[in-house]
Amino acid sequence: MLALILFAGAAALTGEGIAAPDVPSASDVRAARNLAVALAEVAAAEEPSPVTASIADMEGAARVLTNGVPRLRLSPRVADDALAVKAAFRLSGGTWLTGGVRITEVEDYGYPQISANIGTLPIPTLLLEPLLGMAHKAAEMRAGQRFPTTREAILAFEAGKGTANVVLDLPRGLLKGVSKLAPSDDAIDGHLANRLYVSAYQRLEGRPLDLSEVYAALFADAPQSGERARSHARAAMVAAAMLVVGPRAGRLARDSEAALTPMLPPTLRVTLAGRDDLAKHFTLSAALAAAADPAIGRALGTWKELDDSLAGGSGFSFVDLAADRAGLRLGETAADPARAARLSRRFSADSPELLPLSALGFNEGMSSSAFERHYRDVSSTEYAAAVARIDRALDMLPVMQP
Repeated sequence: MLALILFAGAAALTGEGIAAPDVPSASDVRAARNLAVALAEVAAAEEPSPVTASIADMEGAARVLTNGVPRLRLSPRVADDALAVKAAFRLSGGTWLTGGVRITEVEDYGYPQISANIGTLPIPTLLLEPLLGMAHKAAEMRAGQRFPTTREAILAFEAGKGTANVVLDLPRGLLKGVSKLAPSDDAIDGHLANRLYVSAYQRLEGRPLDLSEVYAALFADAPQSGERARSHARAAMVAAAMLVVGPRAGRLARDSEAALTPMLPPTLRVTLAGRDDLAKHFTLSAALAAAADPAIGRALGTWKELDDSLAGGSGFSFVDLAADRAGLRLGETAADPARAARLSRRFSADSPELLPLSALGFNEGMSSSAFERHYRDVSSTEYAAAVARIDRALDMLPVMQP
């Protein structure tokens, strides 16, 4: 009997599953980017602002997000007067925990009615508000700053004809606060990243540089063993991105912005294989791999190229993708306690090649139609073969070897 009760309880919590999403297309990536930009603009605005999204935009963004976070699945739907989002999260044992939220417009076009469920069990309305309040307080305590409540943030909502419209009032600094909610037990030391950044800039400013020279400066006098070597290597990945992409890359490290002086130096003039865009791809990917799951960096690199393949972009570039994947490898090495100490020795010995010249011959400048004609999508065997060619070229570089 107890086993039957437990089984019924588990079935109620897991509920109906969500089918595996399709591979995101270039249009999906553009939709996700547009939604992210719209939310960022609202957070930067001085007063409440509207955000409108079609169901096609939301479904595309959901495919992109679940592609980057495979343990998560989302399924949005727009009814006559409501937006419903089903979600599923894969637990460590392989079971999917499911739930959902439904946002329904009210007659006066104000704060909507919100309902939710876990599995097949609806959360009573009397419990939902207190639960939202508890989650809100927990988020504020973890981030160390005030967040708006749902009633403060959502001023109006309506849905219909495949579109949802919401008026949001988001305070400045909200996105920065949300970033602090991520687990930080193994965060990169932002103070160390800033010290390396300033020191390398002072040492290297005033002349054109190859990217290997930047890393050599960042690894000068680096610890040679233990956790201190790993901490230095990870901070160096972030510092390199700050020097090449811009100081805002320091947000990948803990408390980096709090440690920066108000007057920030500009970026350095850095190239990789003679191109400044490749240096940016490489360093940002390396910093992402050192700071977070490398899978996120791989997904971001692919999404960027898919977005570039659309009108107004520079085209899908396997050369850019090669720089992304090379940077990810270096960042993974920096995050590996067994390999991080080797980086200082490699960069102090000479200026190692970071990207094979053969990579410059890979296809680039491809429109979305040309990409689909040659590779169909990023799940095809043709695309996998193209990525494998990149990885074989990277395998030949000594600095990329285990």
